[in-house]
Amino acid sequence: MHTDQYKLCLRTLSEGDHEYSWLLEDKYFQSFEANGIEGGEVEVHLHLHRMGSIFNLTFSYNGVVDTTCDRCLDPMEIDIEAERELIVKFGSEYREESDEILVIPELDGVLDLEWLLYEDIVLSLPMQRLHDEGDCNEEMMEIIHGVQSEEVDGTAQDAGEDEEESMIDERWAALKELKRD
Repeated sequence: MHTDQYKLCLRTLSEGDHEYSWLLEDKYFQSFEANGIEGGEVEVHLHLHRMGSIFNLTFSYNGVVDTTCDRCLDPMEIDIEAERELIVKFGSEYREESDEILVIPELDGVLDLEWLLYEDIVLSLPMQRLHDEGDCNEEMMEIIHGVQSEEVDGTAQDAGEDEEESMIDERWAALKELKRD
């Protein structure tokens, strides 16, 4: 779902300040294949200031996204509140000089924000997406604690070693015995 809705024609933009707003909803987030974000509702405000061939962009993000808890795999919402500044300038070809400076071809003069907006939202998410303590799916937490208990007790490890020993080629068994001593 590529759309012109998020494209800005910078070449024809007059000098001075310009304001833009978008509401990113489920359809927007679902258009990205490997996203980790299933939906949401995020308001984006852009303040753009043009001075010659330099464009100062200030993005503000405010809303909520739907994702999955890394611990219990149940759906969860994460609040989004972020800001980003970006400087865009004209050049001969598209290139990212840094995280804050972007060069776009002057002949084209169009800045497509569709991926940039999504990327900013993803980068504003915490590294670990977890429910608050006690809000995770209880069944899943019981399973996780059961597996962790087996690992601590060594029962899962012992079972794996017995299985491994039965599969060892008998020619290597003598070496395995030396290793244990």
